[in-house]
Amino acid sequence: MDNRLASLLQRAENLTRAEYRVLSHVTEYSVAPQHADNLPALNKLTVRKLAQETFVSSATVMRLCQKLGFSGFSELLFHIRHLLRENPTLHTQPSEQHGTPLPPAFHEFVANYQRTFEFVTAEKMQAFAQLLKQEESFFLYGTGFSHLFAEYLAKKLQLLGKTAFSSGLGDSRGIFLNNAQKYRVFIAISRSGETEQVVDKAKIARSIGMKVVSFTRASANALGPLSDMNFQLFDDANNDAVDAGEVTSFESNLILLIDLLLLAAIAPTSDDGTPVLGFTG
Repeated sequence: MDNRLASLLQRAENLTRAEYRVLSHVTEYSVAPQHADNLPALNKLTVRKLAQETFVSSATVMRLCQKLGFSGFSELLFHIRHLLRENPTLHTQPSEQHGTPLPPAFHEFVANYQRTFEFVTAEKMQAFAQLLKQEESFFLYGTGFSHLFAEYLAKKLQLLGKTAFSSGLGDSRGIFLNNAQKYRVFIAISRSGETEQVVDKAKIARSIGMKVVSFTRASANALGPLSDMNFQLFDDANNDAVDAGEVTSFESNLILLIDLLLLAAIAPTSDDGTPVLGFTG
């Protein structure tokens, strides 16, 4: 962020996550590299454009302006332009000499995430987005470490206004059987795709007409064929490494994929129905 806008962020108390995201996005316009003085990009910014780029309503943008003490969007932009012109010497750009060196594993993790999209197609992402728009109730299941990710996705779905229940190995089989009829979609997370308890519940879910979505490693497994939608992730570890508890990029791949799928589900769509995510790969 441009140092000249630090005083603006000091006003950012009691903001919702959506409002803070909008404010952060505005500050990014102040350091747009394609504009030498940073101002033309701001001059072209409108409430509607900002709302579309941050996936919020225009009302959220206006509410942010009011919380920051401005009468409207134009006054907010005027204040930003004033800060940029008032302190031209405070602007700093990160440099390779002063920046913190990235660890070697960072580039490996990024590469592994990109490899995941050899398996996750745009069509599959669009299908998941449609599922989230059409259905309202979700039962999520994962055992061991995978249960943490099931809980994470359940919380995210709840933030979207969906009914989502997360269950794990500590819950009895009866909990699933007694509650399955209340839900339309069964989402299973299993790295191996072979965990007996997960496969068993996926079979039951199919038998009672639930749609089954699964997240597994990109290898042949029992859970994939049982799923209406199977998201396979590149896994840079073998089974021995997983059993030994070694740190791998699979977990970070999973979180990033989940967030990207949710973003696609709430993003505006183009004329052909493809989500407009506001960034390029």
